[in-house]
Amino acid sequence: MTDDSAVDPRLFQDLVPLGSLKPERQRDLARKAHLQSLAPEEFLFRQGDAADEALYLLEGELVLQDDQGKPLNAILAGQIAARHRIAHQSPRALSARCRTACRVLRVDAGLLDVMLTWDQTGTFEVQELDSAPGDSGDWMGRLLQMKTFQRVPPANLQAMFMRLQEVSAQPGEVIVKQGAEGDYFYVVVEGRCLVTREPPSGKAVRLAELESGNVFGEEALIADETRNATITALTPCRLMRLAKQDFRTLLDEPLSRRIDRNAAQARVDAGEAVWLDVRLPSEFQADSLPGSINLPLYMLRPRIGMLKTETTYVVVCDSGRRSSVAGFVLTQKGFDAYVLDGGLDGHRD
Repeated sequence: MTDDSAVDPRLFQDLVPLGSLKPERQRDLARKAHLQSLAPEEFLFRQGDAADEALYLLEGELVLQDDQGKPLNAILAGQIAARHRIAHQSPRALSARCRTACRVLRVDAGLLDVMLTWDQTGTFEVQELDSAPGDSGDWMGRLLQMKTFQRVPPANLQAMFMRLQEVSAQPGEVIVKQGAEGDYFYVVVEGRCLVTREPPSGKAVRLAELESGNVFGEEALIADETRNATITALTPCRLMRLAKQDFRTLLDEPLSRRIDRNAAQARVDAGEAVWLDVRLPSEFQADSLPGSINLPLYMLRPRIGMLKTETTYVVVCDSGRRSSVAGFVLTQKGFDAYVLDGGLDGHRD
């Protein structure tokens, strides 16, 4: 049974890696999180299930078991193991059954990964956006919560934020006109906009209202067609826009060098490469590859001098998102770097 009550971000403080997020990111994540109560013998998840949520045990005791139902490990609320995500590789390698009544925190795994990446990269290169007037942090948080933007490679996401141009519109001003060529992608920072469409015959039809955090204009850019609706400012508006070519370039898959697990392991075993784990120290200590170096993503730029330029690095994290950023940074700095395709989650037994 899922509890509909709001999740208090203070629950995150002792949980890994939730407690490492900035307060504003924790608040954004808490709005998308849920609490769940389960009865004794009820399954939290079964082997083979998709791990689209990060799960934390807050009360009770869980048993992890294999596909034959054999108990392998027990997790008791309050212990160190309960501070970490429960068997979070996808698909789930084990099943989790409640030995007692349990209470579990469920967090969107994709959003958590985006927040971790954003926290560890954004402070270096988007300070001017963070300090923009109005509720800039709010619209950025809403944007990052959208599934569409969770699929954008983080290096591209960061560059996209940097290339956004600020524009304003007064009430009644047309921002985009139906039938016009698509030239920009827009994000509403402040204010409200009206979406209308004019049928071949008859008056304009009111379709929707847009507010802070909403986006528009992408369809014409992707399809390379004219605008299919008119957007008009209802109130004084502040918007960010991204030029058509930037939109197309930055939302494509980055030209990064990816390597599969077998090829990467062969290079490491032959002494031709070194594993570089860019997760947080707490994540690294809980589960890491033998012989790997831990250099958290947020420390990569200030401590990049500790790495050897003559060494080839295979960068790893759980999902491949943070390692994609690290691979981009390392390549830009002249290092020979590969990114483990699929991340650790895609290769755990």
